[in-house]
Amino acid sequence: MNVEEIKGNQAERRKEKKDQAGFWSSVLMTIGPMGLWTILFFVFPFIYIILVSFCTRDQFGNVVYEFSLAGYQMLTRQMYFTVIYQTIIRSAIVTFFVILLAYPYAYLASQANKKIQSMMMIIIMVPFWTSSLLRVYAIMNITSKNGMINSLLMYAGIIKEPLQILYTDAAVNFGMIYCALPMMVMPLYTSLQKLDPSVLEAGRDLGANSFELFLKVIFPLSIPGIMGGVVLVFIPSMFNFFVVDALGGGKLIIIGNVISNQFSTTRNWPFGAALSVVIMILSTVIIYLNNRLSMKAER
Repeated sequence: MNVEEIKGNQAERRKEKKDQAGFWSSVLMTIGPMGLWTILFFVFPFIYIILVSFCTRDQFGNVVYEFSLAGYQMLTRQMYFTVIYQTIIRSAIVTFFVILLAYPYAYLASQANKKIQSMMMIIIMVPFWTSSLLRVYAIMNITSKNGMINSLLMYAGIIKEPLQILYTDAAVNFGMIYCALPMMVMPLYTSLQKLDPSVLEAGRDLGANSFELFLKVIFPLSIPGIMGGVVLVFIPSMFNFFVVDALGGGKLIIIGNVISNQFSTTRNWPFGAALSVVIMILSTVIIYLNNRLSMKAER
């Protein structure tokens, strides 16, 4: 190998190193800020919550960084099992009614022309752009004794005295359904929009009526959208404590209320962290089962 070939190889190696350095610097500039943001506001708080869950507290409510299972031992009390059970049941009921309301809307939107599709999606998303707390206050105003519902019923002569709608189970369920509706409509709309019209035509040609077509063709093909919506609705419904506090008047308790009270009022951070870890594990199991069912449905 002569001198020129050696110099050429050295130049190529320097160029490769320079290209690699440029590549990694561009990757760092692109992913670095987002990675730092994720570490500071997601990874670090997650690790800190797990750490605190294995700590204890002093008489003033300050966290004492000594290993303890006191937070997890409190979870064995019957009252917390009851709260978790009631929260899961309420979230399941809310998810069921959200599916009933979102499915026909998403299906009609997916079958409409482009202009109507855009308008229907804007209608369902515009309220979602505002603060959920403002929407809850609007529901409180509508369902109060002097609100629009009671005023209309009294004006129509249906009732003589205002009904107690606010601070009831019905008001809480309505608020949670209203807040979660867009989270079910969007994945359902995406799934239903992928339906091949030729498949529907083939079903009709084979003699299937509208109900059979929905039951045997449309619904099975929309299961991935339903499962995706279930995760987006069911899990947040367990933590919407502000909806329960505002519309339930403090009479109802879900897991989110218990966790919030432990960190704010009771100042029992280890127990609040332990309950958060347990719920995160439960949420992970739900997401895992959802992914397995979605993959099976797609196959």
